[in-house]
Amino acid sequence: MLRAVIFDLDDTLIADQATARASVRSAARLLSGAEPDRVVEAVLTAADAAWCSGPYGDLASELGISSREGLWSHFEGCHPRLAGLAAWAPTYRAETWRTALAALGTRDPALATAMADAYEAAQRAGHPLLEGAEEVVRRAVTRYRVGLLTNGPGDIQRHKVEGTGLGPLFRAFVVSGEVGVGKPSPEVFELVLGALGVGPEEAVMVGDNWDRDIHGALASGVAAIWVAGGRPVPEPALGVPAAASIADVGGLLEAWDASEGLASAGSPLRPSEH
Repeated sequence: MLRAVIFDLDDTLIADQATARASVRSAARLLSGAEPDRVVEAVLTAADAAWCSGPYGDLASELGISSREGLWSHFEGCHPRLAGLAAWAPTYRAETWRTALAALGTRDPALATAMADAYEAAQRAGHPLLEGAEEVVRRAVTRYRVGLLTNGPGDIQRHKVEGTGLGPLFRAFVVSGEVGVGKPSPEVFELVLGALGVGPEEAVMVGDNWDRDIHGALASGVAAIWVAGGRPVPEPALGVPAAASIADVGGLLEAWDASEGLASAGSPLRPSEH
């Protein structure tokens, strides 16, 4: 019987990618006469290229830390595995903004620094909750033990959650950058299950990333609910159980209401005592 719900954070509960693009657009206002969309593409392209080709690209991929996050995280409180990445990050940020401006026909180190600062300020201003997310989390805590399992640097992931006001509701909060292992590794699922005090058969993972959230959970023996966001449901891998699917995180409210009348104790949405 279900005793715990584990949520992903970025683009499951909060708007992450859209907020990052909006933050670049905010920084683009400093570049006189530039077309904002062109600036966004130049910056994100330069960021991806520098991030993936840099000395810590493989580690960042393993821990699910994106180039967008590298543009504003200072990596405070991160796992020792990230010490080198933290030291390299300022070089990465400077290279990204200089390269992007060069692609836009401008070479101005002072402007590159100002835009980097503007991006970080916009990111720190907050990441809005997705529709239905707050109600879902608040209802979940009345029925289940609720955890958050997110890839990314600990400093900014905690900053994002603090901005939503929902932080105190999570009984467990596991961040890949703090523990040195990320989704889809079974080890990180074991960490959040242990923190919640439940077994894998007693939990369900809710997330928007098919490979990291859904396959990671299923491979760890945890049921999974995919937040599709308008995407078709991928074919499950051979030997991997099927996952439930909802259009957005707010769809959990309807699913929970429907599950109240189910007779099957094995339903992944059937509530139980904490």
